Amino acid sequence: MSKVARGFAPSVEDGVLIEWISQGNKPAFIALFDRTSADVRAVLSVLPPGIGQRDEVLAATYLEVWWLAGCHSEPGIDAVAWLFGIAQRRMAELRGLVDGVVANPRPSYAQLELAALLGRPVSSVVGL
Repeated sequence: MSKVARGFAPSVEDGVLIEWISQGNKPAFIALFDRTSADVRAVLSVLPPGIGQRDEVLAATYLEVWWLAGCHSEPGIDAVAWLFGIAQRRMAELRGLVDGVVANPRPSYAQLELAALLGRPVSSVVGL
């Protein structure tokens, strides 16, 4: 867990973090990512490795949280269930697009944007 996020865990509920994220609070976003990304990665483990699908879906899932947190900032929200729902929808969308896709060695825009939001190198959000 990052130094920035450490102050939020575990005393602040995920719903509060989402409310703060909706207000543009990057430390809250980092805390939620650090707290939940292992669970989301486990959901993504069903995707075949090799062409960056897992990395792309992980990045896109958290970017959707960043941009849509205001729509889901009600008290008592189950953040992990919301994240799983986003990831599963994105996996379903991806399944229709992967036939014949060749691996791209460059990070996607979603991966670059997630790394920038987290203040971390791209290598920390790719290579699941």
